[in-house]
Amino acid sequence: MHACEVDEGERRRVLLVEDHALFRQALSLLLYRQTRMEVLQAGTLAEARLLLDGIDVATLDSCLPDGAGTDLIGDLRASNSDASVLVLSNDSDPASLGPILVAGADAVLSKVESPFRIIDEIRLLGDAGRGSRVSS
Repeated sequence: MHACEVDEGERRRVLLVEDHALFRQALSLLLYRQTRMEVLQAGTLAEARLLLDGIDVATLDSCLPDGAGTDLIGDLRASNSDASVLVLSNDSDPASLGPILVAGADAVLSKVESPFRIIDEIRLLGDAGRGSRVSS
């Protein structure tokens, strides 16, 4: 399935945690165009911690002003153990994936990926549930 295809499944709550407002808002706009997607946005870990209830997929920036995106994974899983986590990294070095996956991320993508590839991954994680995919 690709980002432009329509899905008739149940509604998915997606939390975008990204400090770069333009990137976050562009990705959010693409997600809003998807059927059955509710999108919440946060620019910091502190903002994100207020929005964790009922999240199906969290897309986390690897580096935020108040900490690493992976710092939120434990809080998210405490709030919703079935939630999936996609970390978007600035680092394209495959060696950097290990610590992110050890921290509990279900998938990791580079921010230089196509936005539609990122949307597809969010949809796949939402449809498949936690722990079923790992991407790089």
